[in-house]
Amino acid sequence: MENLIGKTIDNYKIVSVLGKGGMGIVYKAYDTKLDRYVAIKMLTPQMTDKVRFIDRFKREAKNHAKLSHPNIVTVYGFIEYSDFLGIVMEYVEGESLDKVLQRQGRIHLYDIIYIMRQVLYGLGYAHKKGFVHRDIKPSNIMLNKEGITKIMDFGISKSLFDKDLTKTGSKVGTVFYMSPEQVKGLDVTHLSDVYSLGCTLYEMAAGNPPFNFETEYEIMEAQIKKKPTRIGDLISNTPDVLDKIILKMMDKNPNSRYLDCEDVQSDLAELEKNVSKLQTSYFQKRVNTSPRIKAYSILAFSGMLLFLLALSWFVYNQVDGLLKSNQLEKFKKYSVESLFAEDGDSLFNKKVQRLNSGVNTNFNSIVFADSKTSFAVGDSGGVAVSRDSGKTWSSANINSKVLLNDVFSFRSGKCFVVGDSATLLMSQDHLNSFIDVPTLQMREGITFFNIYFKSENLGFITGTNGIILKTMNGGMNWKQVITNADDLLYDIIFTDDKSGFAVGWDGTLLKTSDSGETWIKIDSNSDTYLKSIDFNMNGYGIIVGGNGTMLRSTDYGRSWKKQNINIQGGFQKVKFINENYVIALGIKGAILISNDSGENWKQIKTKVYNNLNSLAISPNGDIFIAGINGTIIKLL
Repeated sequence: MENLIGKTIDNYKIVSVLGKGGMGIVYKAYDTKLDRYVAIKMLTPQMTDKVRFIDRFKREAKNHAKLSHPNIVTVYGFIEYSDFLGIVMEYVEGESLDKVLQRQGRIHLYDIIYIMRQVLYGLGYAHKKGFVHRDIKPSNIMLNKEGITKIMDFGISKSLFDKDLTKTGSKVGTVFYMSPEQVKGLDVTHLSDVYSLGCTLYEMAAGNPPFNFETEYEIMEAQIKKKPTRIGDLISNTPDVLDKIILKMMDKNPNSRYLDCEDVQSDLAELEKNVSKLQTSYFQKRVNTSPRIKAYSILAFSGMLLFLLALSWFVYNQVDGLLKSNQLEKFKKYSVESLFAEDGDSLFNKKVQRLNSGVNTNFNSIVFADSKTSFAVGDSGGVAVSRDSGKTWSSANINSKVLLNDVFSFRSGKCFVVGDSATLLMSQDHLNSFIDVPTLQMREGITFFNIYFKSENLGFITGTNGIILKTMNGGMNWKQVITNADDLLYDIIFTDDKSGFAVGWDGTLLKTSDSGETWIKIDSNSDTYLKSIDFNMNGYGIIVGGNGTMLRSTDYGRSWKKQNINIQGGFQKVKFINENYVIALGIKGAILISNDSGENWKQIKTKVYNNLNSLAISPNGDIFIAGINGTIIKLL
């Protein structure tokens, strides 16, 4: 699709990309007439050649514009530009429920009730107007900065009065939240939305969709035949009414579900009362305690305090003696190998240490310059620096507010940082000072995602629009090389001086055999985005990407085979630790490890629920991982 960033269509100036889907791209744009930001969903050119999609797209705009409710994203209008068709809608500054779940894992019941109420108001309004959403799921529920919940993307909604929009037999929706009738390809009604919202409610409470199976077939089979595991069986002290609501919303028989959204609201009020009782029951018990019991409690507390003091004295003496005897050296220290110990090894459950980064930003990259100095970079110019081998971190000022995607550092102290708006910064003194490095006359809106040096002199940068830049003098000058690609490229790696690979959007896999001067597309056997690639010295390679995609090569990238990995969501990073050990990072704190060059994998239980984006190995062999919300953790 033509790059529209920077262009002005009618009175809308395209600013950036908000998202990309099967039918098109959603842009953030500035309305020059009304002085506000809007979101514009543009239909891709290949779709505009198909009359059915054009009619459906126009009908979506007209139908959605009829919906005016504070809990539904508003549609402002419809635009046409060259071969493009677009819907102009309200820009919601906030984040999707899906991202909240990725970050937090689960949501508190009070927040669940607050969000559900608003979704039910908006969805109930649409149902009364004769519309069915058909794709209710966490990623289509937005939470803005004012705390208002909005339903978005009625792009596959269906007016009950418009029978030609979608024929019976077409399965539209997302399989984790799809009603049994949708799975079977039967007619969809507002009761299908109730089912999908029940699946969403379940995920908010449990942290996972109700049927979180490995294959799409298993999930669809479960949507038709199985009942979800009760929340009460998973989480203690959960009110029974929560399971009552979920099971009724997710009844396999549409006629046995709640009749409408208002019907759900009444039981939601009962749930709120139960939650309030849970919160206050402890304090009520304390108020009713008799004076005699209080006296006994004071005595018990005093006895416990004396016991703890005695225990502290004992532990101090024991530890002091142990330190003076140097016996600690006999204990096995944590190492990379200990991460891959057998299940029975107790070290396997003591492997994550959270560190205070000093920065509340989403980190995209972390790197070690030497045994002492390390850096992490991320959103809004966020930079964290450690000068003591990663033990403590503090924020650094680089006088830039742009999104920073990657950092590369040499032991000499020379560092490079790349990011949004074709940002390329260079430091000669471990990020104490910076200079802007001129790359090329980049088009507006270009983003650099990765910087990689094969040697002191030979380096590469990947970015949007299939861009690969090359330097042969250590990063002082850069040139654009031929890729014959137009999708964004995330990562790049070389297996020797001549051969290299780059990965990116829509399964893009590029290969070079001439030290990166020219690149050709090769088949990746994947149509989802590919985010990261790495090789070991023996020619084993791993590629990871969206929807749990993992590809493996055993012949230096000449062929790739899909790995069957049971993980929900996407991967962000893969890295070989040595010839055998490899680590892959994913959403919701997923860390997978392999000790056989990626043939078999095991997931570490981290109790970390933030998305993890990058990892680095210190010269001392320590492994550090960086992610969203300032997350930096160390594997022990």
